[in-house]
Amino acid sequence: MPVPHERQQLIARRLQKDEVHDRLLAAILSGDLPAGARLRDVDLEVWLGVSRTPIRSALVRLEQIGLVEASPQRWTRVARLRPSVVPELVVVLCGLWRELPHPGRGLLAPGASHDARRALERCAAAVAAFRESPSPRAGDSRAVVDAAFACVAQLEGGELPEVTGQLLRDLGARLHHQAAVLGRCLDVGPLAACLAEVDAAVVAGDPRLLRSAIDGLARRTATERPALEVPRPSWWRR
Repeated sequence: MPVPHERQQLIARRLQKDEVHDRLLAAILSGDLPAGARLRDVDLEVWLGVSRTPIRSALVRLEQIGLVEASPQRWTRVARLRPSVVPELVVVLCGLWRELPHPGRGLLAPGASHDARRALERCAAAVAAFRESPSPRAGDSRAVVDAAFACVAQLEGGELPEVTGQLLRDLGARLHHQAAVLGRCLDVGPLAACLAEVDAAVVAGDPRLLRSAIDGLARRTATERPALEVPRPSWWRR
């Protein structure tokens, strides 16, 4: 058929299900939808102002990455906390993060040193506050995790292959959800040691030092959880 001449309303660049997914993801990671919270279609329809179809599609995507769990015909809820998966997620993500540092990119980009070190300082301050608290709560662990992921965002830098970027986002979101509300159960020791090494790498502008710091985070995380069978990828003993 010929293209109509009448100007139509611009088609949105993003599908509605993607917008719903992002809204739900943000609410889960911020804690507005806490672990274990029931996700009823009718409530989400009212809150998001959309039909059930994009909601169900978004929930399926979130279930696939471990942020939502469901029992068919019974309930759907935000994934419960499973502290035992946190070390494994850290190690797996380290295997991806260590491939990101390149000369002149991300944390090592020209002119990025100041902002990078400020982000590392904020993360170190959050770790120190966590350690100084006699009884760390969810807010304290969330501050540490939020600050750590702010550093990770700078680590990535530049353009990533879509598959790699999506994997980093999905695994990162799951780790963020699981670790952010652990309170006193959050082990900040490996992260604290890693921050000093990353800072030295940023000052030197050396991607090898940065990769070494990430490798150290993986090793310390696995060592402090010896009961877990943590997968050790091929780069482990490099």
